[in-house]
Amino acid sequence: MFRKFFFTLGQIYQSWLAALESVVINKLRTGLSLGGVTIGIFAIITVFTLVDSMALHIRQGIESLGSNTLYVSKWPWEGGGEWWKYSNRPQVSLDEYRETQALLPQAEVAFMTSFNRTARHGSLYVDNATVLCVSHNYDRIQTTEIDQGRYFTPFESAHGSRVAILGPEIAEQLFDGSDPVGKTIRIGDIKLHVIGLLAKAGNSVAFNSLDRSILIPLSLTGNFINLRWAPTDMVITVPDGTDMENLKAEVGSIMRRLRRLSPQTEDNFAINEVSIMNNIFDEMYRKINLAGGIIGLFSILVGGFGVANIMFVTVRERIVQIGIQKALGARPYFILCQFLFEAMILSVIGGAIGLAMVYIGTLLVNHFSNFTLVLTFSNILLGLTIASIVGAVAGLFPAWSAARMDPVQAISHT
Repeated sequence: MFRKFFFTLGQIYQSWLAALESVVINKLRTGLSLGGVTIGIFAIITVFTLVDSMALHIRQGIESLGSNTLYVSKWPWEGGGEWWKYSNRPQVSLDEYRETQALLPQAEVAFMTSFNRTARHGSLYVDNATVLCVSHNYDRIQTTEIDQGRYFTPFESAHGSRVAILGPEIAEQLFDGSDPVGKTIRIGDIKLHVIGLLAKAGNSVAFNSLDRSILIPLSLTGNFINLRWAPTDMVITVPDGTDMENLKAEVGSIMRRLRRLSPQTEDNFAINEVSIMNNIFDEMYRKINLAGGIIGLFSILVGGFGVANIMFVTVRERIVQIGIQKALGARPYFILCQFLFEAMILSVIGGAIGLAMVYIGTLLVNHFSNFTLVLTFSNILLGLTIASIVGAVAGLFPAWSAARMDPVQAISHT
C-alpha cells in the first residue's frame, strides 16, 4: 500500500517537472499565455488594494472621532429620505450646550461651529479656508496637537480675544514657510493674532483634516456669523467603560426636556456615534468590493480562456509524445497532472507578474502623492489563489482530453 502511494507521488512529481520544463522551453507561448491572467489579477487586486487602503484611511478618521463620543446635531449621520424634515429642525444652541454641560458633570461637553472664509496675510491668501469656532475644552475632545505656540487660554476663550491657531497647510500658504506664531492674519475685516500652529495630521478620505483649518474661540463667532442659523454640533465625551446606550438615553432625555417636547412628539435632534459611521462605510466597502470583483471576474475569465486555448494547442502538438508515454506505461493521471500543472504554472506566473505590477503601482502612488496604498498579504494570497484556480479550471478539459487518448492512435497521428 505504502509502495503504491509513494509511486503515485513520484509520478505526480515527474508530471510537475515535465510541466515546468515545457513552460521554460516554450518561452513565446508562455509569454502569450501570461498576458490575460496578468491583466485579470492586476485588475482584481488593484480594486481590492484601493478599497482596503480607503478603508484604512476612513477607519483612522472614524477612530479619531472617539468610540466613547456622542455628537448632537440636527442631522443624523445615516441620512435618509426625509431630508426636508431634518432641514426644518433647530440647530443645537449655546443655551442647550451650557445646560447639558451642567447636567452631565461626568462628561466632557464641547460646542463647535464652522464656516468658510478667505484668510489673508499681506498679499497672500487662502480661499475657502475652514474656520472652526470651538469652546475652550475642544482640545480635550478632538486631538489638537500644537507644533508651535500654544492653545487658547480660558480668558481668551471666554472673552472672544482675537486670536487664532492655524493648520499647517494654511500656515504654509499664508506665510510661505516662515514661522506664523506672533504674526497676524485677516478674515474679512477682523484681524487675528496667531498664537499657535497645529501639528500636521495628514489627509483623510472621509473627513476634513485640521491641516486646512483655522481655530478661533467660540465667543468670537458673532463677529462673523449668526449662531442661530449656523451649523452647530455639541460633542460629548465620557471615560472609557461608560455605558453608551445609557448615555444616549440620558442625553436624549435632556434635549427633549430643554426643547419641551411632549411624549408623543418625535425627536427634533440627532444623537450620532461612531458605530453609525462604521456601519455606513462597511456597507459601502461591500458594494465596492462586489463591483470590483465582478469587473475583475470578466478580466480573469478572458485570461482563463487564453490559457485554455494555449493548452489545447499544446496538447495537439504533443499528441505523439503523449502516445509514446502511454505506450511505455504512463498512467492517465500522469498525463492529466502534467498538463494541469502546466496550466497552473502559467496562471500563477501571470498572477505573480500582475501582483508585481500592483506593488510597483503602490510604490509610485505612495511616492508621488499623500495617499498611502497598502498591498496586504491577504490580497497577495488571494491573487495567487485566484490564479491557481483559473489555471486548474482552464487546464482541466485539455488535460482530461490528453489523458483519455488511445496510445496507438496518438502515435500514428500525423
